[in-house]
Amino acid sequence: MANGELFGFERAAAIAVQPAVEIAATARLFGQEDDITVLSVVRLSAEPSAAPEMRALTPAPA
Repeated sequence: MANGELFGFERAAAIAVQPAVEIAATARLFGQEDDITVLSVVRLSAEPSAAPEMRALTPAPA
């Protein structure tokens, strides 16, 4: 846990390729207790045959 230190853009950028639930968990382990918002954006092709199947999205546990 950090003593008054912000998680910061550098740390966020370093873990940005991880799933949203792992990013939120990492922030909590760091000591962040509130204001955690992580979005997952999936870009789909305009062509239906090229679009991947969407898996069910569930919010991270609180």
